[in-house]
Amino acid sequence: MLGELSDLRPAYTARPAWLNDVDTACALRNDWSMKMKGVAIYDAEEMLSDWQIPGFNLETDTVLVHEDGSLVGLAFVWDTDQPHVRVHGSFYIHPDHSNPDLESALLQWIEARARKAIDLAPHEARVIATHDAFSVDENRKTLLVQHGYQLVRHFVRLRIEMDEPPTPPRIPAGIVIRPFNPQSDLRATAIATRDAFRDHWGFVENDLEEEIEQWRHWVYEDPTVDPSLWYVACNGEEIVGLCNGAAERPEADDLAYIHIVAVRKPWRGRGIARALLQHAFAGYYGRGKTVVDLDADAANLAGAMRLYEGVGMKQVWRSDAYEKEIRPGVDLMKRG
Repeated sequence: MLGELSDLRPAYTARPAWLNDVDTACALRNDWSMKMKGVAIYDAEEMLSDWQIPGFNLETDTVLVHEDGSLVGLAFVWDTDQPHVRVHGSFYIHPDHSNPDLESALLQWIEARARKAIDLAPHEARVIATHDAFSVDENRKTLLVQHGYQLVRHFVRLRIEMDEPPTPPRIPAGIVIRPFNPQSDLRATAIATRDAFRDHWGFVENDLEEEIEQWRHWVYEDPTVDPSLWYVACNGEEIVGLCNGAAERPEADDLAYIHIVAVRKPWRGRGIARALLQHAFAGYYGRGKTVVDLDADAANLAGAMRLYEGVGMKQVWRSDAYEKEIRPGVDLMKRG
C-alpha cells in the first residue's frame, strides 16, 4: 500500500527499517516528542534493543518514509506475542513535514499489517489493533476516530521529585526485599509478573516460554537495563512482588524510570508494593537520581493510583489508548 505513496508526493520512497537506521529513526521520534511534550524521551540504544527482541521483524513490522533522502515518517507494529490477538501500532511524522495524507497512509499500513495477525490467532478469537495518543495530540486522536478506532482507556505518567532522601520503607513482617539476580531470578520474576497482571485490564495469556525469552533479551541485551536496581519481594523462596526500571533516561541526567511494580494478588493489601517503591526510590536516590517516573493505568482496579499518590507521585501527562476491531470473536483480553 505504501508503494503508492508517490501518488501523494512524487519524491516519497518507502522501505522497511534496517538496524543502521536506528539513530535517524530515534531522532525523528524525539523531534516528534519535543513537539508534543517539550522533551526528548527516546533512546537509540533502547530502540535498537527493541528492534532485536524475539518475534519482531524489521522487514514486516517497520516502514520508513523518505523524501529527497530525508526521513519524514516512521511506522511500526508490535505483534510479537502469541496468541496474536492484539497488534499495537505507532507512527511518527517529522514536525516540519505536515501531510495528513501521509498520516492516513501510515495508519492504513499499520491496519493492513495488523490484519496479518488473523491467520496466527485462534480462529474464534477477536483480533484488535491498538494505538496510543497523547492527550494533547488532538490531530492524532481525531485521525484515529476517523479511521474507526475507539477510545478505551487513559494512562498517566507519574513523577516523584526528591529534594531529600526518601522515606525508608516499612517492610511487612515475613517479607524480604532484595536485589534481582539475573541468573537465578529471571524465570520466577517473569512468572510473578504474569501472575500479578493477570487480573489487570489488557492482560492476555501469552506463551510463557516466548515471554521468558523476551525477558532474557531485555535483561541481557538492553544496554539501558541495570538489574542491580531491580528488586524482588520474597516470602521465603517465593517471589511475591517486584519493582524494576532503568536509572538512565534521555530526558534528564537526574531521571530514573520504573517499568514495572507488581504484587501477586494473594499478597496485596499488606504494604509490599509501597515498600518496593520506597526501596527503589532509595536506590535511585543513592545513584544521584532525584526524579523517578512511571506510567500507570488511570483506572487500575488494584488501587495503584492511590498507592502512587500516597508515596508522593504526581501526574505529569496523560495518554489515551484506542483500539479497532480487526476481526470479531471471543475477546481474550482482560476487561473491566
